Amino acid sequence: MIKVLIINTVGMGFDGITNSIMNYYRFLDKSDMQIDFVATNEVDDRLTNQIEWNGGKVYALFMRNKNPFQYIKELTKIIKDGEYDIVHAHGNSCTLQTEMYAAKKGGAKVRIAHSRNTTCSHKIFHRILRPFFDRTYTHGFACGVDAGKWLFEDKRFTVITNGTDIEKFSYKNEIRQEYRKKYNLEGKKVIGHVGSFFYQKNHDFLIDIFYELTKMDSECVLFLMGDGDLRPEIESKAKELGIYDKIIFTGKTLEVPQLLQAMDVMVLPSRFEGLPNVAIEWQIACLPAILSDKITRDAKITELVEFMGLGEGAKAWATKINDIKIIDRQIISEKIKYTVRFAGFDIQDNAKELKRLYGSFI
Repeated sequence: MIKVLIINTVGMGFDGITNSIMNYYRFLDKSDMQIDFVATNEVDDRLTNQIEWNGGKVYALFMRNKNPFQYIKELTKIIKDGEYDIVHAHGNSCTLQTEMYAAKKGGAKVRIAHSRNTTCSHKIFHRILRPFFDRTYTHGFACGVDAGKWLFEDKRFTVITNGTDIEKFSYKNEIRQEYRKKYNLEGKKVIGHVGSFFYQKNHDFLIDIFYELTKMDSECVLFLMGDGDLRPEIESKAKELGIYDKIIFTGKTLEVPQLLQAMDVMVLPSRFEGLPNVAIEWQIACLPAILSDKITRDAKITELVEFMGLGEGAKAWATKINDIKIIDRQIISEKIKYTVRFAGFDIQDNAKELKRLYGSFI
């Protein structure tokens, strides 16, 4: 029995990192594995129930940032008492040294640091902790090449793609018709975005883009799927610009696969990213997508994706979106699914490879 403890240092919710972790968890063959989780936040019951139903445990440790020494103490105890073979921690900086140190102290022989981004918001700590981090992890994983180079520099790492359930997100015309009718979208161009309302995702610029787009197409609609600290600020800006009634704020939702069917164009003007899950999901759903040039080029696995510089301005982005023609997604669906599988983003294959790696490490 392989015992694995997965740690999400940015908290478990319905964001991209959690979705990627849970995709692997759902498809991993757990017949000879015990997989438990540590979260740095209060976990939604829907996630907890799913994990417990599969025989796993969820430990919530809230003090990682406020009291790191207490966090290390409690995490070490969990690892030692659980006799975990592998500690697999997800994050975006050398502050992962915290988890790697606790894992080493707790007796875990395999300590995996998994890079999830291409930068971080606390670069001073990142630099200070670099030498300690390098001495405590045993294996490096990254969601993409750029994310790996950011965290591991010139040291060895393995790219673990953000595998996706292809059938779950593939285009389905009947669901498109259902959701277009549900939200009264007939005859309208629908722009979509999926992401938490945080600085990284650049919702402020997205609202500027949509404001410019409404001048070109007064019937367009914007869907913002997600939640977060900056949502009230973004809602306030939309009201000030007089476009609030053209935007649908869904909040946290489990209906993203269905809602994607109703979209026409997706936009991701992020200030920085690793390899965003959503960009893969959008392509599986056969959706044209405009991504900022701050996002790794690894995200482009089909011709549906285009990149634009943030410095080009909101009007240029709006013009690009307005010029995109609504395509017949049914015609290209099978070709797109094949392309995604060939590029290595089929979660069923990815989960088998991850289990093989776990086994080889121990």
